[in-house]
Amino acid sequence: VEDNIAGGAANIQQIFIDNTANTSTPFYLHLWNATGSITLGTTKPDTVLYCPANSSKHYIFPKNLVFGTGICMAGTRNNAAVTYSPLNPANNVAVGIYISA
Repeated sequence: VEDNIAGGAANIQQIFIDNTANTSTPFYLHLWNATGSITLGTTKPDTVLYCPANSSKHYIFPKNLVFGTGICMAGTRNNAAVTYSPLNPANNVAVGIYISA
């Protein structure tokens, strides 16, 4: 269920999470510095970003969020008892990640 969004080193400038379609369920975006070699539920994420229910969040990283290997992402609804699910469109969450060269 993870999505490999960068197969090599990359710098994230911004991340936008739109969880407005979910009125009672928060969303957690998990990011790994990897190229698909993760085991969901076992491999600890390098970064976790939160978006409340019925909300959107815009994260800006002025000095970039640096991933030296690659970027994998997955989403979950409960960060305490992590169960991953597809990001789009099944859970009505839109995630935009802006990567610099």
